[in-house]
Amino acid sequence: MPTPASQAVADVLPHAVSSEAAAPRSSWFGRLLRRLSSKTGLATAVERDPLLAFASESPVEAAISAAAAASVQKPRSRARLWVVLASALVILAAAAPFALAQIELLRANAAGSQPGRLTIVTHPDGASVMVDGQSRGMTPLTLSVSPGPHTVSIRSGINERVLPVTVGAGADIVRDLEMTNTPSPITSGALSVTTDPPGAHVTIDGAPAGTSPVTFDALSAEPHTVIVTGATGSAERTVTVAAGHTATVVFSLPKVSGPVGGWLSVTAPFEVQVIEKDEVIGSGGAARIMVAAGRHDILLANRALDYQESRHVEVAAGTTTSVRVDAPKVTLSVNARPWADVAIDGNDIGQTPIANVTASVGTHQLVFRHPQFGERRQSVVLTGKGPNRIAVDLTK
Repeated sequence: MPTPASQAVADVLPHAVSSEAAAPRSSWFGRLLRRLSSKTGLATAVERDPLLAFASESPVEAAISAAAAASVQKPRSRARLWVVLASALVILAAAAPFALAQIELLRANAAGSQPGRLTIVTHPDGASVMVDGQSRGMTPLTLSVSPGPHTVSIRSGINERVLPVTVGAGADIVRDLEMTNTPSPITSGALSVTTDPPGAHVTIDGAPAGTSPVTFDALSAEPHTVIVTGATGSAERTVTVAAGHTATVVFSLPKVSGPVGGWLSVTAPFEVQVIEKDEVIGSGGAARIMVAAGRHDILLANRALDYQESRHVEVAAGTTTSVRVDAPKVTLSVNARPWADVAIDGNDIGQTPIANVTASVGTHQLVFRHPQFGERRQSVVLTGKGPNRIAVDLTK
């Protein structure tokens, strides 16, 4: 294999020969052989004094000397290159931990911003879903949501569930709910009016309504004022009509003329019937019932609530005697799955399970609250018969 010096000579020799074609072959060829046989000496001489290499040389000799000098400088260039490469490696090694830390930080930021997936399933399907106040579609539904807390509202008919949901980065959250479709609420009821003797003129809320006995359908579910007028006098009563039910009111009118009768005014927190001698003589939460003057043994009753109470009253002719009903107290036990904070009629009563809470007979509103399953409202009717136990499964 040729050395760098001999290769340099081979590269420049043709040009040098062409410029000295007329020179004697022996004038430079001998010197060339001597120089090639002592390369080390040539390099040393050139390094000490480069002018010596060209002082008495022909063009061919000058070319050979230049090639030899280049062969000496080439190792030095390679040494400088290795120094530069070594310095670069040292710098890269020092910067590597910082670069790796930045890469891990970028990976962590990317993982933290990765959205989660929220799936809502209801039974039956078709419930509308809102997330943080924005409509997102109908169930069954799978959504991509940002990490963090969200408020999910699901509505089916008149039923609505509100769920607080916290979604982690890249997490899959599934909520499976029972949403019973409740039929449209009934908002009207009926009223039956009877008088003794019959044939009295009837008005409801000031409008003529015929003669007794008579039944009126499709009355709004609210209190109504009923007035009956007969030959011996008139009577007025306020009757509450409940949705989907028929309220019955009975008037007993005086059978003879003159101030021989009076009135009973009954006030109660719920609907009651006024019974005398096994005959209903009136009804209503607040009623004014015409009766004969004298002593009366009456029974106040509400069979749906299993309530009844006997009273003895004296009615003076031409006057009104007031009768007030106070709802009796009963006990209530409440439980929920998995658990819940409970309020009754707006008053907190504690955390389930709850036993022997005192409440009055009648209708009450219960509210169950759970941090994961939201809020559930339920109306309950407490009766005098008991036991009054309420249980709710918030997971459905």
